[in-house]
This record gives sequence, structure tokens and C-alpha cells, in this order.
Amino acid sequence: MRACNSAGMSDGVATIESEVVTLLGVRRDGVASVVDLVAEGPEAARRRAKAMLAEHASCEAVELWRDGGLIEKVAR
Repeated sequence: MRACNSAGMSDGVATIESEVVTLLGVRRDGVASVVDLVAEGPEAARRRAKAMLAEHASCEAVELWRDGGLIEKVAR
């Protein structure tokens, strides 16, 4: 990881690692059948999780992960 200045820039490129949330659409049998990424933080990730549930009938829930840890589970 490169050092960033106070504006969150490194070599002219904005860094958003801390805001990226991974969404896993989980089926009833526990298999993650759908994966998505949201770079705008947890609130945007919650909205996307609800949309994923509407789009993918096979998903029982959507898990939100950040920095290797589960931060929330949005159930149907």
C-alpha cells in the first residue's frame, strides 16, 4: 500500500480501500452465488444489498464484508 497525503491521494490516484464493501448473495444452502462490490461505504452497500435480494430470487440473504470481517447481514 502506498502512502497517501491528507486528501486521500497517492501519486494522483484517489484511495478508497476503507470504503469498499464486498456483498455476497447467499443461497439457502450457504453457497455465495452472487458477488458485488460497493465503493461508497456501508449505506450504499445496504441499498445495493436490498436491490440484490430483489434481483436474485435464489439469494436468502446478502452479507456485507469489509476488511475481511462480516459487518452486516441483510435477510430477505
